Amino acid sequence: MGGMQGGTYGTTSGTEVREARPMIEPLMHFSIAEEIAALRAEEGYRERDRSSRTLAKETDFRVLLSALRAGAALDEQDGDARASVQVIEGSATLGVDGDETVLEAGELAIVDAGQPWLLEARSECAVLLTLAWPREKAGV
Repeated sequence: MGGMQGGTYGTTSGTEVREARPMIEPLMHFSIAEEIAALRAEEGYRERDRSSRTLAKETDFRVLLSALRAGAALDEQDGDARASVQVIEGSATLGVDGDETVLEAGELAIVDAGQPWLLEARSECAVLLTLAWPREKAGV
């Protein structure tokens, strides 16, 4: 990024529920517990099966926090990005190429690039996803 302030994606526009904020800065800090509480307080979580927020976003990198109800799923069909999947609360099943593993709170799984994956909440849970694309796929 070479000292670029705000990164490629700049600042979010904000909504009635969420204030505008930068998508990437030289240093970003979050309280995961507060972010999860805010997600669960949103209409999307109260009325549907999940609520998610992108915490950081740049061309080849993304950090996403999701609060999921039991049975909700996150599906990465193309698998272009290398991903870390960390369960913060609850439990979920992660399936990759026919293999499945159960992740409990405090556990982390890594999925290599080129592997489509499916995460299914076994209970109400919160999951932190980090996605990193190979530079040639990210277009940089």
